[in-house]
Amino acid sequence: MMDLTASQFKEIKKKVGTVLLPIGMMETHGPHCSLGTDVWIPREFVKRLDKLIGDKVLIAPEVPYGHSWALAPFEGTIDISAETFSQYVYEIGKEFNRNGFDEVILFNGHGGNIPSLMIVAEKLADLNMKVLTINWWTDYREQILGITKGPGHGGEDETSLVLAIDEKLADPSLAGDWKVSLNPKLKFFNMGKTLYKDGYMGDAGSATAEKGERLYEMMIELILKDIEELWKLQSNSEL
Repeated sequence: MMDLTASQFKEIKKKVGTVLLPIGMMETHGPHCSLGTDVWIPREFVKRLDKLIGDKVLIAPEVPYGHSWALAPFEGTIDISAETFSQYVYEIGKEFNRNGFDEVILFNGHGGNIPSLMIVAEKLADLNMKVLTINWWTDYREQILGITKGPGHGGEDETSLVLAIDEKLADPSLAGDWKVSLNPKLKFFNMGKTLYKDGYMGDAGSATAEKGERLYEMMIELILKDIEELWKLQSNSEL
């Protein structure tokens, strides 16, 4: 969308009804990974998807900021309140709907955004939009564990995906394997300092670019299947 003129945008709307909105976060990912990790990874997925289905979707500019309550105490985290973030993303989706798009893909790269995006998806569906929300690390966790054994924030899977983009963006030698057992039902002040310690969780020291490339290739196929499910709704007159 960034490259289009208004007249080109008008023409594309005649044949494309789906907009893909990448959503990330600027936050700490330990001493070893870029603050922009949650932006870099969706951006890479979108770049690869654009080569495969770029004629069927409009790629919207990304939302680089989100909500990160647990990691707000750490340096480099830019935390937007859940209320502001969810309303902002909803307004973006509503504007694309007003511009003639009936389907939206919310391609999320950050765990703290999930509760807000669940609300956004329901509100956009109430506008009669069809919504697909993708949270790659949870949606495809079973398959991810076949490649990397230590998922987690800034962990083996996420760090590997960053290394596959550019090895200058992460240095696994600066991280180890940090895990803590904590009841997910609990919330307390500065909980993230206990849960993440140095701003990450998982076996980040085992991350490699090769694992990251395998993860991208595997998940791209699964993402395409999910998008096909979204498009199938278009032909179902009862929905």
